[in-house]
Amino acid sequence: MSAQTFERPSVALPRSDVIVCGLGARTHAGLTALQAMLAVRAGKMRPRPSHLSDRHGEAIAVCRVASIADNVQGLARLVALACAPMIQATHAVRSTDAMLNRASAPLPVVLAVSSPARPGFDTRLSRELLPTLQAKTGIALDQGRSLLVGADRGGGITAFRTAMAMLGQDGVDRVLVGGVDSYFDPDVLEWLDEGRRLHGLETENGFIPGEAAAFVLLSRRSRATGLHRSASIVGVAVEDEPRPYGSAEPCQALAMSHAIKLATGPFERTRSIPWVLTDVVNERHRVDEWQLAFARKFHAFTPDVVHDQPLLKTGDVGAASAALLVVMACVQWDTGAGGGARGEAAMVATHSDGAERGVLLLAREQADGVA
Repeated sequence: MSAQTFERPSVALPRSDVIVCGLGARTHAGLTALQAMLAVRAGKMRPRPSHLSDRHGEAIAVCRVASIADNVQGLARLVALACAPMIQATHAVRSTDAMLNRASAPLPVVLAVSSPARPGFDTRLSRELLPTLQAKTGIALDQGRSLLVGADRGGGITAFRTAMAMLGQDGVDRVLVGGVDSYFDPDVLEWLDEGRRLHGLETENGFIPGEAAAFVLLSRRSRATGLHRSASIVGVAVEDEPRPYGSAEPCQALAMSHAIKLATGPFERTRSIPWVLTDVVNERHRVDEWQLAFARKFHAFTPDVVHDQPLLKTGDVGAASAALLVVMACVQWDTGAGGGARGEAAMVATHSDGAERGVLLLAREQADGVA
């Protein structure tokens, strides 16, 4: 009698009241969310040598947006990156309001940026970034409720968690959440070079620095009528790693493992997640940490789970990572790219250089967007 194996069937995740109904992104190879996703799918990556040199005197290559001048740095560069994706993500709701001849309610914005502890941090961000974005885009922002989250890659999931908590409070029906970051800064690149973290002939474990901005418009389900719905957010968790990169003791992926458990909740052991998008690049410590967490929580994933690493094609985009990964997942669902292999659920996982680790769980919405 031949042996038979029985796989545990996947379980459909429930839909939640938090709906993704607007997307926008800009990377070095894509001016829109769709272009950014297609460039990653096509393997289109074009790091360009800069005028800045590493410790060996070689030009440092960066995945940077060609239309933004190299002498534009700090606040000005982040504004240049973020304006177009903000307009993209809010276009549908603003167009609907215009057709109905009604004023759009000011949108709260929760925006992930780099940590203030990172070299090259522009101290003007906290005062000027959001007012400048409002002035440049013409989008009415609720400045009183809006805030910046400065915690690098892991802070992007914190931004989503904060935005989700706002929905339904004090009449807030929609929140714009996103991230913007650029490693193209002399102080940042010098810091990475000194730490042997820039990818090169002598640093195979390093990463290629990049820059990007991505935004996601979240809405309560009852307020998403008439808008295209890409996904709902069914779980989110943020945990602090007690032994992050640079600690004296090895990282055991405790925070990422716990974040996966919290985000998946009662579905942790149902093998229901067929698709994972992470910010893991070539740095060995990040690869090892994710592999350890994945092995520890393998029972949350289908046996043939797909692991996508888009930052290998965009360059590391820092605080923009979480929002960009959410955009990548939603655009692929919306366009049908990749066929059905990626299923109806996706997990986004991010790791900061510091302690922050974040996990977000998405469930695909119906294509027609009907409530």
